[in-house]
Amino acid sequence: EGHRLGAYKGGQLEFHGHRSYVPGDELRYIDWNSFARLGRPYIKEFAREEAGVLHLLLAATPSMALGTPSKWTFARRLAALFTHVALASKDVVFVYVFRGDSGKFEQFPARGAKGGIREFLAFLAQCAVAQPVTGDRVARPELVVGALDFAASQFLRRHPSRGRLIAISDFWQDESEIVAAVSRLSSAGFDASAIHILATEELAPEVSGELLARSLEEVSEVELSVSGDFACRYAAELEAHRRTVEETFKKRGGNYLLERSDTSIEHVLIATLRQRRWVI
Repeated sequence: EGHRLGAYKGGQLEFHGHRSYVPGDELRYIDWNSFARLGRPYIKEFAREEAGVLHLLLAATPSMALGTPSKWTFARRLAALFTHVALASKDVVFVYVFRGDSGKFEQFPARGAKGGIREFLAFLAQCAVAQPVTGDRVARPELVVGALDFAASQFLRRHPSRGRLIAISDFWQDESEIVAAVSRLSSAGFDASAIHILATEELAPEVSGELLARSLEEVSEVELSVSGDFACRYAAELEAHRRTVEETFKKRGGNYLLERSDTSIEHVLIATLRQRRWVI
């Protein structure tokens, strides 16, 4: 069965059909006339009349190497999925990869160029995550500013066509940086959404005793004593951070999705993206 990208802000829409309501659907899309007649809620689906523009912003920071399969592997699979759907519906796609240091912000295809699905897959296959920051490495200004803020700056400097932007990342940045970067993208007219990827060991770490926590993206480390309530405290902090990321995108009209790096692409497409109208 074919798929196409869901509508985004500013797109010209045409009615595409109905489907059954599922928990999480926006109430504004319920066909209340059908509900009054049939007693069951149905969602009205719409599609764009004209070709759209999709920008995929992929984090290739050191922490994306974690997980089995890695978060970076899952991010590239997601990018391939969205690229295939967009190209099949005659949309224009651009993929950007950021690592947090200047000269490492990549774009495919180049401005004015075109690429098919094979070229996109080849580009994604050759992209690698950044190496962890070590103690003998001199800190660069952009590492202080932050990877996501740097990526937003580099993206906007290219004066890209307005459209949908999907940031695919683990979002291990300061919350103030995430808010600032998303605000800039939204203010520039982009419909920014997020796919938040975390590894299983990040969602539920199995640790005990004394622990030395070392940052992969900064020259810093901290000693921790893992007590009995560590799991609860960690889960609470993680949920607070995740909620901040979600609210940052949703308050500006975007969507948000949290996925584990070991989730199957089939599940993401069928059980999640279609239900939430990312693709239809």
